[in-house]
Amino acid sequence: MRLGKRQLQELLYYMVLTRRLEEALVRLHREKELVTPLGLRTGLEAVSVGSSFVPTPRDAVASSLPTVGTLLLRGVKPEEIVLQFLGKGSSPSEGRDGWRCFGDLSRGLIATAGHAATHVSVMAGMAFAYRIRRQERVAVALVPEEAVATGDFHEGLNFAAVRKAPLIVVVVRYPSSDSGAEVAQLYERAKGYGVQSLPVDGSDLIQVVQVVETAMERARAGDGPTFVEAVLRSSRRYFGNESALPAPFSAGGLATDGGEDAKDIDNDPAWRFEKFLLQQDWLSEADRSTLVARAEGAVLDALRAADGSSVPSPECGQDHLFASI
Repeated sequence: MRLGKRQLQELLYYMVLTRRLEEALVRLHREKELVTPLGLRTGLEAVSVGSSFVPTPRDAVASSLPTVGTLLLRGVKPEEIVLQFLGKGSSPSEGRDGWRCFGDLSRGLIATAGHAATHVSVMAGMAFAYRIRRQERVAVALVPEEAVATGDFHEGLNFAAVRKAPLIVVVVRYPSSDSGAEVAQLYERAKGYGVQSLPVDGSDLIQVVQVVETAMERARAGDGPTFVEAVLRSSRRYFGNESALPAPFSAGGLATDGGEDAKDIDNDPAWRFEKFLLQQDWLSEADRSTLVARAEGAVLDALRAADGSSVPSPECGQDHLFASI
């Protein structure tokens, strides 16, 4: 895939929009507007945006990564995301859930499950269905590294390998404080199932797009599943599990508090991609300002729309329980 200037800038826009929207959700959480745990893993934009950019609308994507980037790339509007987290009646789940646990098959978005590896088995089944129906469609599962330690992960990967199902599993891994042997061991595991394994720098958006594109081509050609290990350059956390910690710097404009955070700025995927585009003259300062203003405007519009929305009525809890015959 040859990415043009407009596409590259659009990718940066979604990275900035993801970061800005997650920061807005954190503010709502601190203001006690959100009653459910937030637990975001801000800093995964390269993986969530890059992995969701390549699949077509006909493909299916499921993500256990607690980031809104995948939702945005699958066509979910910022307003819908804010409504969902606030538990409003007009949210995708109609107020039944206050997190990302919703799906939309028309947009190829499979609902998030609480267990990290569940999606691997689910998407392996979908991929097998695509294969036996001779459909040129691919199923993509994005999961965190802890998913590899569960039975669902290995059962799903083994099933997809045996059936040569068009499945792509992207595992996000934080760097190990020990030697690189541990990372290599995880990367090698997929080979035990006869699955093609591809490593990628999980902080580099361009690399993620290229590797996922290669995996998509293999899947559509009938060559079976691919395991992608996306290793992040930095193990730093932007927020705690309850979003109690502040974000030291943000996409679309550097704002560090000095010290170690300033040294780690080059490992931030959004800032790294923005810097790359500026160096290649594919992004001007005027373009950057316009792009950031566009993202911030979209978030502000989403917050305003959600603020005027009502909570669901108690009676609606009885809806969608039984099928009409």
